[in-house]
Amino acid sequence: MFDKLLRELKKLEQGVRVPISLPIDDEGYFDRQCPSEGCAANFKVLFEDWRDKVSDERVFCPICRFEATADSWNTPEQVEYITAVARNHVQGIINNAMKEDARRFNSTQKPGFISLSLSVTPGRPEIEIPVSVADVMRQTFTCEACGCRYASVGLAYFCPSCGHNSVLVTFEKTLDTVRQVMGKTSDMMRVLETVVDKDTARDSVRNILEDSLLRLVGAFQYFADHLFNQKPGTASIKQRKNVFQNLTESSALWKTLTGKGYEDLLSTADFADLERLFQKRHLIAHRNGIVDQEYITKASDTSYTVGQRLVILEANVLRLADILHTLSTELKKLP
Repeated sequence: MFDKLLRELKKLEQGVRVPISLPIDDEGYFDRQCPSEGCAANFKVLFEDWRDKVSDERVFCPICRFEATADSWNTPEQVEYITAVARNHVQGIINNAMKEDARRFNSTQKPGFISLSLSVTPGRPEIEIPVSVADVMRQTFTCEACGCRYASVGLAYFCPSCGHNSVLVTFEKTLDTVRQVMGKTSDMMRVLETVVDKDTARDSVRNILEDSLLRLVGAFQYFADHLFNQKPGTASIKQRKNVFQNLTESSALWKTLTGKGYEDLLSTADFADLERLFQKRHLIAHRNGIVDQEYITKASDTSYTVGQRLVILEANVLRLADILHTLSTELKKLP
């Protein structure tokens, strides 16, 4: 009686191809997520480059350079969507087979006092709508080596297609993106106040400002580290981990290598502000912005007392971006 259904089930046991079309954003970018548990970073790749440039055998995470095959990079929302589409496809096959078996069974029944019939009411297909993520502060990149185009909200250093290290390009992109974001904080506040209360909106913008300061220092750290170690003679110079987060130590490294440190490449006012802004970053990263005596002493900032919390303004972030642009330009000129 269920011949058609049994045949379809046997086919399903051998595997079935399910046509699935994953959505891309309005600019043609495809959401991806690093499969490494220690990273799990979200990023995007222009879909035509994912299709034409990225290999099936090897894809690189732009943030941590983890390698995996191309079928390993779906986001949780995409996995859920794929599962739902596959389930609906299989359900459709089973429902159609059962309908066909029921039709055949009913056609064999003869009229009489008792008649049997089968009816099939297919389950209602589940509708899964993938989540569309609004990328705030998204940076777009084009790999210098292979031309692959990709995007990331946070810092990204490696091309997903070939793994090329793009630290120098990332730094310039970060400066530009942070400047653009600083010009939109008032708009962000107005939009946020339409969906949350004013205090929450204010906290959200404050977090964006603080994150922008952290991103600038992080981008400069990787930029300076990469640039320094491209120079001849650096192999013999001892470096500790994360030394380029520390202005005093990293400036000394450059002076040992080239004869010039940060204080030689910047004006007195710029260098003093750079030290103060780096101290602000340190306080945010390690003390949640709560002022201690060490900060007041090292930053020469008597506008705060111990126990207060730092307030980061758009002007602070823009000032740091300008100084780092000047410093990076001068560092690239060094022999």
